[in-house]
Amino acid sequence: MSTPHRADTRRAHLERLLRERRATGPAPGTRRATADHPFSRHVNPDLASMLHGAGIDVEYTRGRGCLLWDAEGNEYLDFTAGYGSLPFGHSPPAIWEAVAETHRREEPGFVQPSLLGAAGELAGRLAGIAPQGLDRVVFANSGAESVEVAIKLARSATGRLGILSTDSGFHGKTLAALSATGRSEYQAEFGAPLTGFSRVPYGDTTALAAALAQHGATTAAFVVEAIQGEGGVNVAPAGYLAEAGRLCAEHGVLLVLDEVQTGLGRTGTLFAAEQHDVVPDILTLAKALGGGVVPTAAVLTRADLLTEGFAFRHTSTFAGSALAARVGLRTLDLLTADDGALLRQVRENGERLRAGLEDIRDAYPGAITAVRGSGLLLGVELSDAIDGFGGQGLIGAMAHDENLGMLLCGNLLRREGIRVAPTLFGNRVVRVEPPLVVTGEQCDRFLEGFERAVDHVWRNDAVGLVGHLAGHRPGSGVRRPEFRHHSSYEPPAPGDSRFAFVVHPLDTDSFRDLDPSTGELDSQQVEELISRFDAASCVLNPASFVVGGFRTVSRTGAAAHCELIGLPYTAERLLDLPPDRATRVVTEAVALAAERGAELVGLGAYTSVVTANATALTGLPVPVTTGNSFTAAAGAHGVLRAAELRGRDIAATTVAVVGAAGAIGSMVARLLAPAVGGLVLLGNPAAPERSMVRLRAELALLAASVRGAGGSGPLARAVAGTDDDEAAAAELLSRGLVALGTDAAALLPDAGVVVTATSSPTSVLRAEDLAPDAVVCDLAEPSNVPPLHESRPDVFVFDGGIIALPDGQRPSVRFGLEPGQSYACLVEATLVALERDPSLASVGPKLEEKRTARLRDLAELHGFAVADLQLWREVRGREASGVRTLSGTGTGTGTVADGAEGAAG
Repeated sequence: MSTPHRADTRRAHLERLLRERRATGPAPGTRRATADHPFSRHVNPDLASMLHGAGIDVEYTRGRGCLLWDAEGNEYLDFTAGYGSLPFGHSPPAIWEAVAETHRREEPGFVQPSLLGAAGELAGRLAGIAPQGLDRVVFANSGAESVEVAIKLARSATGRLGILSTDSGFHGKTLAALSATGRSEYQAEFGAPLTGFSRVPYGDTTALAAALAQHGATTAAFVVEAIQGEGGVNVAPAGYLAEAGRLCAEHGVLLVLDEVQTGLGRTGTLFAAEQHDVVPDILTLAKALGGGVVPTAAVLTRADLLTEGFAFRHTSTFAGSALAARVGLRTLDLLTADDGALLRQVRENGERLRAGLEDIRDAYPGAITAVRGSGLLLGVELSDAIDGFGGQGLIGAMAHDENLGMLLCGNLLRREGIRVAPTLFGNRVVRVEPPLVVTGEQCDRFLEGFERAVDHVWRNDAVGLVGHLAGHRPGSGVRRPEFRHHSSYEPPAPGDSRFAFVVHPLDTDSFRDLDPSTGELDSQQVEELISRFDAASCVLNPASFVVGGFRTVSRTGAAAHCELIGLPYTAERLLDLPPDRATRVVTEAVALAAERGAELVGLGAYTSVVTANATALTGLPVPVTTGNSFTAAAGAHGVLRAAELRGRDIAATTVAVVGAAGAIGSMVARLLAPAVGGLVLLGNPAAPERSMVRLRAELALLAASVRGAGGSGPLARAVAGTDDDEAAAAELLSRGLVALGTDAAALLPDAGVVVTATSSPTSVLRAEDLAPDAVVCDLAEPSNVPPLHESRPDVFVFDGGIIALPDGQRPSVRFGLEPGQSYACLVEATLVALERDPSLASVGPKLEEKRTARLRDLAELHGFAVADLQLWREVRGREASGVRTLSGTGTGTGTVADGAEGAAG
């Protein structure tokens, strides 16, 4: 049977339950807000989904200057300015007048080949203001195309093919420009980089000198930015570009200065090169040259670099059109008018913004780690410290995942009416890049709104920052409280074994365990928030994130460090994902863990369910474990302990296992079989025929286990004289010691103890089906048991699989449990890590009794014990104490082996 088929079968009953629960419509927020928009249907649905997830899926219908309006009339202050392509803001009258004049004159737009009057005029103007010697101009249509032109120019002029660029540089997304771009993840799938492209660290003249010394003879050009805009607004160090020019000249390599974003006033001078005392061999311009109305670009170079071959082999239908050239000329008029008055205004407002942002940085220590840039191209770098905000929560996790910048941008847009964006490669850097015509008053408005957003970050107030995504409306004028608690990350120590554990909120209530500020959200709002996080994930931004990290020290002195890797899905949502996507998000989580140093990954909650007990995962960099073996061992121990505490003779008690065909349920039944008076094995009622086939197979395993274990219990006595496992199974059925079925209502009333271990996200028991004074061990997450404290106070329900850590240790992260406790599935991963023995890992639907027994023994060795039997699910939110245990009966925690001798065979 293939793995996908097993996963589909396992999911069938669960999907039916989910359909019933969602009969009124789809889950809240599932990619619905933009699904019907033409952009989503016909242009880029993946991008539309990401925009919706981040809350920036606004359709702007009007713009003027630095302001935008949407269809509802909401006003936004635009501090993105088309990534620098709107020097005069939206709908600039002077630029549109240039367009109208071109139309009135009926000036021909595309008349290649001919003598292009407007293009020649613009080229002359550009040569007149450019750095000395750049007196030839080649026109193009975009920034990326201008870089393509520069590369072709350099190769043609030098006869060399090598192109050197920098890490984190951005030069465009056409193939050669992409090859020079300094992020490998953007080159994937496109055959980039092309042969001959290489990179050096930005700002490092020593590395540049070494690269040129080794490859200078075959290198045509060094392509570099004065400010790495998309790389995180990284400004070239003082003297770097001038020294780069000297080194290039020494080796006959051409210096290409990419001023696509910085050129024409963005930094307060016409060219950033002026501020760095450098004259490049080739300079690229785009963005601002079009005045915010037409796309156009220009490449400025020396006359001696233009070969005849280039002149006749490089042409363009659209480059240098009359309309683009007339707009370019008017753009230069505006930039140079009144002796450069606009440039002086850029410098003044740039200093105003920078000073204000530095004040905010100082007022919220740790939230902002740097403010950098020049003129009106500034970058605000946000913290990436997971514990930089005083406690566990979404903000620390998103900061560590470098998604905090996008969340801040969404808050500013939706709560403050301010439009900014993170830089492409430096997601933790918020780009502050308003139009050059921005006013001082608009700068102050931006700073006031930006400070309010940063205040939410600093206070670890996730709902204040992203609550708008869930429809949460804060009270007017109310300053929200701080959510600053203990650190959520303890770093590993030398010698620690390293592992990770993949988790997700089981339901909307448990989501609040991750972040206390989300306690203000109702269940529907939590669902919406989770949906947004899901929608925002993509190939460049996987769904998984680091929740926290902690160490566990064994009584032997060994230590294991765990990082919790979170997924933004409740159990329902994870089960509702298409199987291939569910497998992908879990695989990505494992990959993230391995990248961070994990040598083993445990799969928590439903991550093992949707991957068919990890069998659907292939090509993993490290081993994984489902935690099922130790969970079964802990559950079996809990049953024996509970029976003792309730005064039940387990040897005279029938135990029903709901979900007996599953990995955990099957092993619990085998572990308990030698000790109990009888067993009821219950399967999935949604597929009774298939369930009975599987239950009969489980009965054969159980019979073999009982025969091998021996002992004096009723089941052991029944099979003592049988010749083989098949006969033993038949004997157990004929004597009524084991019953198989799918009808809980018919079979549960005979059971004094019930164990639930299904993969259902909903309750599978009914109060009326339980025997009087029944004991219920709930091993499922989410719970398989409905609230019974009012309808059936006689029934004792406890959580199986909760483990006390060695010597009362308390992890630095919250699990939704009492301090000093953990789940058995996580403890299994801890034990495998402490032993550094991946052969102990549980994978697949069939668990081995020897492995289970070995893990049980290791738990005792390292100091793990089954915690006091707890009823916290029933009392959470109902009693102030939060948790009830049976410790008051005179019993305490016990090792997993206590009272279960021989249970594992």
